[in-house]
Amino acid sequence: MLKKRFFKVLKWIAGIFLSLFLLISLALYFFKDDIINVVISEMNAHLKAKVEVSKVDLAFWGSFPSLSVDFNNVFIQDSYEGSSNLDTLLFSKKIRFKFNPMDLMSENYTVKSIEIRDGTLKMKVNEEGIVNYDVFKESNDSTENKAFDLNLEEVLFDNFGYAYLNHATNQEYRTLIHEMSLEGAFSSAVFTTKAQANLHVIAARSGEVTLISNQPARLNIAVNVNQDSSTVSIPESVIHISELPFNFSGEVNDDGFAFNLNGKNLNIKDAANRLAMKEVDNVKRFEGQGVLKFNLDLNKSAGLTTPLNVTCSFGVKNGNLRIPASKIALSKLKLEGYYSNAEGKKKEKLELKNISFQTKGGPFKGNLLLTKFEAPIFKGNANGLIDLAVLHALFSVPKVEQLVGTVDLNSNFLVQGNPNLDGTMGYDIKKLEGTVQLNNVSTKLIDDKRVFENIDGLVYLRNNEAGIDDVSLKIGNSDFLLKGVFKDVVNYFKGSGNLVANLDVKSKNISLQDLGTDSKEEKIRRDRTFILPNNIKGKVFLDVTKLTYENHLFEQIKGNMTIQERTINFPRVALVNGGAAIHGSLTIEERTPEIFYISSQLVSKNINFKKLFKEWDNFNQDVIKSSNIEGSAQANINFEAPFDMRGGIISNAIRAQIGLQIDNGRLKNVETFATIINSLKTSSLKSILGKENINDFGRKLKDLRFDQLKNTIIIKNGVLTIPSMSINSSAINIEASGKHTFENKIDYRFGFRFRDLKKKQESEFGEIIDDGSGFRVFMRMYGDLDNPTIEWDRESRKEIAKQNRVEEKKNVKSILKSEFGLYKSDTTVKEYIKDVGPKEELIIEFDPVKSIDTIIENKEPKKDNKMNRWLDKMKKQSEAEKEEEFVIE
Repeated sequence: MLKKRFFKVLKWIAGIFLSLFLLISLALYFFKDDIINVVISEMNAHLKAKVEVSKVDLAFWGSFPSLSVDFNNVFIQDSYEGSSNLDTLLFSKKIRFKFNPMDLMSENYTVKSIEIRDGTLKMKVNEEGIVNYDVFKESNDSTENKAFDLNLEEVLFDNFGYAYLNHATNQEYRTLIHEMSLEGAFSSAVFTTKAQANLHVIAARSGEVTLISNQPARLNIAVNVNQDSSTVSIPESVIHISELPFNFSGEVNDDGFAFNLNGKNLNIKDAANRLAMKEVDNVKRFEGQGVLKFNLDLNKSAGLTTPLNVTCSFGVKNGNLRIPASKIALSKLKLEGYYSNAEGKKKEKLELKNISFQTKGGPFKGNLLLTKFEAPIFKGNANGLIDLAVLHALFSVPKVEQLVGTVDLNSNFLVQGNPNLDGTMGYDIKKLEGTVQLNNVSTKLIDDKRVFENIDGLVYLRNNEAGIDDVSLKIGNSDFLLKGVFKDVVNYFKGSGNLVANLDVKSKNISLQDLGTDSKEEKIRRDRTFILPNNIKGKVFLDVTKLTYENHLFEQIKGNMTIQERTINFPRVALVNGGAAIHGSLTIEERTPEIFYISSQLVSKNINFKKLFKEWDNFNQDVIKSSNIEGSAQANINFEAPFDMRGGIISNAIRAQIGLQIDNGRLKNVETFATIINSLKTSSLKSILGKENINDFGRKLKDLRFDQLKNTIIIKNGVLTIPSMSINSSAINIEASGKHTFENKIDYRFGFRFRDLKKKQESEFGEIIDDGSGFRVFMRMYGDLDNPTIEWDRESRKEIAKQNRVEEKKNVKSILKSEFGLYKSDTTVKEYIKDVGPKEELIIEFDPVKSIDTIIENKEPKKDNKMNRWLDKMKKQSEAEKEEEFVIE
């Protein structure tokens, strides 16, 4: 019985609620347009700007127990003349007006609450003091809707951006409000508003001074409003900026406003952890003691164009900081700071006095005065030791992943800023004098595999010039010792001039692999960029004991180098490679990104073929290997070719002329010679040459020796051309010429006397000498180097026969002239001189190696001693300046 009664009551309650729900829903349906029209009419009565709204909804159940009118995608354009829909004053995805449903029954449309979500408000004042938010009509009591009233008790903001930019006073304030609530009786003449907010201050700037930048903040304050006296006051409250507590108070009235923000006993440990620039993910945490004092006063008179007066004093006393996970520590930290623009722009200043601290390396002291912020003047001094690890931990030096070591500074400086037309700032160094001692400094840039370590040495600063004295460093296994002078340093760093350098570079070992920033695969992936600078001009003397590139070793490198406009020129260079001493000149020009055009003249008198072939891996061929060749050579090489950083030498574009003299040459067990002998045995030549002669010829070719060979080899369009030459060897005397492409396509031609294949004949009077009239054999080897075709060379035989006929005709005329007196008036006919025997030496018009000694003498590297005299002068001046005292006036 009780159970039935319970279900009966439950049905009645459900019915009542369902009826109430239907009744309210029907009422909303019937009165929706009236309610919305009242709100829109009231907005239009107060706004003179056009308001764009994508949709207006009436909601009850979503805002229960209040009734709400929701404006979706609200947009209000700037009030500036000529503005477009790209110039936003206000935008919000949703603005909600809340009403009491019971008031609506009596047609009392009173707004109790406003919610603004997902939007932005951008308020601007231009140089003439005209605002972009002049969108409200003047109040007119006769036009006001008596049924509509604004009796706010709460205003809520959610994910809302606010920006105020005043060009007249050069002020900027930007804040992202995550959430904020304002509660109070806003319609009362005198009321107190409770303000709670969680926000992120993007920028707070007055003039050239940034007050806050990119810091979180939260507040919970009371705001006293007196509409009768037009005053707003904020009693002293605590607000948090980057979780640091500050006392905040202020007052606003018809004459202007005044605010004060101060932190009397801020913990220096918290300030270092929360205010240090955090540009890396794993930020080191600090521990320490000490007090940070901060006091900021903001004052402004009424008027949009009147400037904001800022006065700020701050300081650190008895500060100590350390990173527990390392040995990084900063002790006895002191600082006195003061900023003010209260006396106008001309007397605006920032002063940092008595900066001092102690690191493990030693003490540091300094002072800085900054004036005339629009064209800033920096004046100060720095003396003492700075621990770079502490500096990096505190400020996270941009683009630097690792920074350790110490620098000992002793400098005075005066720097003048100059605004450029494009809005950037240039700087002129009026005075920069002192020294920087680098002590075991190591650094690594982000996304750079190289580590620059063990950097030691002295740097002299002399206004627009700098000198380095025995600065040493290592990069991987490569070491460097640098001494030199740099001029026009300021313009170089400003980007308006070239750096002029005079430098000595010494090294015991350089590995070019250590100096590269990218792997070959990484180079291919990224866009091409210039490698050589276009804004450095200078002279360098190189003295390198050993340099390695891939598997190649270059030793005893000395050279004079100049650099200018992406061109490196070695007018004099000397080095040893593969046991050969090489002298000459070299030019490297980067005309297009990462493609270098190389031109050189190199000579050598002591090339050892066995060592050279071994050093260069037999030049990527296996026809003649280091085990097959002996002998020494002299070479005079003129070489031009483009070099691609991503692909190496562009072989088809090589242009070279190689003057070559080979002495005491020897070829042993060359497989190509064996191929030639096998071809002779299997061809039609076998019956002509004879099996025994071919076998004897083959034995001689297994160990082929020759005293001297001279020729000039040409490389052009991917083809190596060997002009015709005579080779007087232990096996046979050969006339040879040919072409050899980089794809190993060959076309060689050989000529020799048939009698040379036969064994030497002896008589009772000694060896029988060939008179040169024997039958000549011409052969051609062409096709693929790995599988060549060998055959009779009929073209060469015809050419030689033609030449012989011409030569024989000349000889007959010479004999007739000498013996019978004919052709006496013909000066082209020479007297006949009988050939007395064979000649072993080839006579050519141009000796390819004749000028080597002269080239070596002219290309000997020489040092420039002017640089050392300049460094000595700097050293004396720096020692004198250490005794002078620097004072900021």
